[in-house]
This record gives sequence, structure tokens and C-alpha cells, in this order.
Amino acid sequence: MGDIKHSVPKWITGTICLVMISLLGAAPAWAQTEKHTVFTEYDFHWLGQLKAGQTLEVINRNGQIEASAVAGDEARVEGIRRGNDDDRDLFIEVVEYSDGVTICAVHANDKTPGRCHRGGVSSESNSWHGNRAKINFDVQVPPGVRFNALTTNGNVLGRNLASVVEAATTNGNVEVSTSQWASATTTNGGIRLSMGSAKWNGELQVKSTNGSVDVTLPASAEFKLDAVTTNGGIHTDFPITVQGSFSSKELSGTVGGGGRELKVATTNGTIKLMKS
Repeated sequence: MGDIKHSVPKWITGTICLVMISLLGAAPAWAQTEKHTVFTEYDFHWLGQLKAGQTLEVINRNGQIEASAVAGDEARVEGIRRGNDDDRDLFIEVVEYSDGVTICAVHANDKTPGRCHRGGVSSESNSWHGNRAKINFDVQVPPGVRFNALTTNGNVLGRNLASVVEAATTNGNVEVSTSQWASATTTNGGIRLSMGSAKWNGELQVKSTNGSVDVTLPASAEFKLDAVTTNGGIHTDFPITVQGSFSSKELSGTVGGGGRELKVATTNGTIKLMKS
């Protein structure tokens, strides 16, 4: 079993494995298969072994997340802070699971572990809303490792990945290219996805509110499409079989044999579906 090791200069290392931990006193309650570690260093460096099928999740608040692919099974995450003394309440929490790791930027006075969990940060101090502390994450993702990137104020960028990606922000753009597939959401920003595979199961969502949405898929992709915009138009390179009526702002139909679902939506912006 591998633990976080402090003997390596500048880099925090960890091996993702099944960890049994003992909870004492009034410590936060979490599953015994989780290992929580808090880091308060100014700049953050983490590396650990992740294999195909596991998940690497990075959760931010103020700052962007940028990811690229790396050969082998060693994942790396760097967090470089931008700001001033306001960042004294910013720290990083790492949660290791048997099937992956979640890394969170947490804004709170109390640095007790337990706020970071899959999908978000709980019991966060309300002070972060007025906090200018900012951290940008640079991530290297091994092939086949699922990558989840969530932030509030910042872009999510993924270049030449070999992963299934889930990307979300509120105020920022999402730009992802991967040999697999990706879902994306933002409120104030555009989305540009380039996917090398259309073999997802069920429903894949790509949604913005104030921004255009561009999705590139393999020419051989087959899916059911539901695309809608309020203030903009829809353009597609794919021949679509439509039943019933359609308009320049709403398009539902089948590409090829259909099957899996692709839902693309925006309020203020255009939608483009392109063949790779």
C-alpha cells in the first residue's frame, strides 16, 4: 500500500490503493476506504499511479484547470497560486479512493480534512465568494484514466487527451480534445469539443447558456440528436433523419442507426456539429 510521501523534494507522491483508516474523536465521518490529506504549501505538487478505468478528479473555485495526456500510469497535478495574502484561507485536500483520487481547492479558515469529496466541496466557508485567492491547476492524465474537471471561475482546457472527460465551469470556456468522448457544461462561456470516439452509453450532454457550442465527432458516429438554441442557429455536417417538424433553432433526429443520445443546448449562441 502506498501513502503520501514527504521525502521527495517538491513533489507529493501517492499510490492509489485501498486504504483503511481509523477515525478518532470528533473527526469528520468518511468511508474507511478513503484517505484524506490536507496540504497548505503555497504551491501544490502531487503525483501518483493511476491505471486505465480509474478516475482523476480536480475541483477548483477561482482559477482554470488545464490538462494534457502523459504516457505511462503516473498522473501529475500542479497547483500554482495567483494572488496575495488573501490566499491564507486556501488549501488543497487530496482524497484517495480504491478507484481513483479527488483533489480539491478549499477556501476555509479551518483546515480540518473532510470537506473534499467526489463531485464537490462541502461545508466551505462563505468567505471564498469575496476572496481573490486563485489557483491554476496543470494536470497530466494517463491514457484510459477518466478525467473530471470542475471549476467556478476559470476555463477548463484539455488537449490531446486519451480519456473520457467530464468538464464543467460557471464563468469560463470549455475546450477539450480527446480520443474518447467528453461532456461539458458552462454558464458564461463557449464550448469546443473534439471527440475521437462516439461509443458512450446512454446520454451525453453539452450545454452552455451564454456562448456558442462546437462539437466535432467521427464521421462514422451514430446517435440520436437533440439540439436547441434560443438566440442563434444550428449547423450540422451530419445527415439527420427527422420525424415531424424542425426549425433553425431546434433540431431532433437520428444520425445513422441512432442508439446513444447527444443533447446539445445553449441560450445565446450558435450550435455546430462537425465531422472530424
